[in-house]
Amino acid sequence: MPQSNLGHTLDLKGKNAENFVYELSQKSFFTDWCYRNPRLPNGKEICDLLVVYDEIAIIWQIKDLKLDENNKYKKSEVAKNIHQLFTAKHRIFAKNIPIQLDNPRRGKETFNPKLIKEIYLVSALLGKGEDYFSFAEVVKGKVIHTFTREFTEIVLSELDTIRDFVGYLREKENLISTGNKITIMGGEHELLAYYLMNERSFGKLKKAHLAIIEEGLWLELQKRPEYIAKKNEDKISYLWDEIINRAHTCGGEYERVAKEMARSNRFERRTLSKAFFDAHVIAHRERDTFRRIVKKPGTTYCFVFLDDPEPRTRRKGLLAAVCFIARGICQDNQKVIGIATEMKIRKICSYDFCLLEIPKWTDEAQKEMERLQKETGILTSYKKKLVHDDEYPQYRIQK
Repeated sequence: MPQSNLGHTLDLKGKNAENFVYELSQKSFFTDWCYRNPRLPNGKEICDLLVVYDEIAIIWQIKDLKLDENNKYKKSEVAKNIHQLFTAKHRIFAKNIPIQLDNPRRGKETFNPKLIKEIYLVSALLGKGEDYFSFAEVVKGKVIHTFTREFTEIVLSELDTIRDFVGYLREKENLISTGNKITIMGGEHELLAYYLMNERSFGKLKKAHLAIIEEGLWLELQKRPEYIAKKNEDKISYLWDEIINRAHTCGGEYERVAKEMARSNRFERRTLSKAFFDAHVIAHRERDTFRRIVKKPGTTYCFVFLDDPEPRTRRKGLLAAVCFIARGICQDNQKVIGIATEMKIRKICSYDFCLLEIPKWTDEAQKEMERLQKETGILTSYKKKLVHDDEYPQYRIQK
């Protein structure tokens, strides 16, 4: 049986089907955007799991099915799961019924279906797998992603950010829309391996009228030195996940900060974690204050390290000032995210967060920035450093 190389994969043997998927989803998408067994106002269950992040909704229907004497699932049970997915989609998006979602960390909120632009349907059949298994069904023009238990664990561990996971579903649906015949010798993990080995694309398969994905690609991928190097480099990226979770627990406007931080994929989280950790190591040796600005496409990140006793008024004010000045320095980025913590590296650190969105940088804003710089000395001079990182360090995946 194929195994995931990720060290943070949960030991989920013995858990029932819904718990199995829910715990993996929490790891990949965070608790705040996972809604288990959402219900209509009349108490009727909509689906087993609903993941809602920004403009994306993923509807999960989960069944633990048993094989018959021919090593096949009952067609009626498979069809029932698919029917329930369509019913859930209709109830959420077509009936205009006000739905209250309940989250263990954020409490209750009213779901607004008009904000959703992408909907994905996943039928997770988590019993012992069939000998031959369809990785997708097209019903009424809509793709149903059919996951086995094995693949559910692999894909939610391998593509463990909302962007990475949805990127795969989106590309898979684009492939299926071509109508080309795809045969997989083995489970869907072989298709996932092909996707990862071809720069997260099915471009070549889209051009072929008939494609056969051979068994063994997944094991081959895991043995490649570039893949092993990537996994080792990705370990630090989970620092970013921990910081996102800290933002969640702060409540209020911090929820918006957490959502913005979670937009990054695993590779981006690796580079951000490295920048943050390296800065913290330097700050650990400093005496007063240390700051670092990281510019990414679309978003500027500000890291501030300052020891400040409760209620940390000075640190929060400094973080806000640094974010505002950074917005003026990096004028092509409208969004700034700020993170502040103690200078000394400790087992438990406190955090402050800031999210600044200024669509247009005006002359008035420029004058205010210059005034702040003059009064505080913040970022009046700074060193620029270009940092390059490869998702697969020192190697390129062979096509």
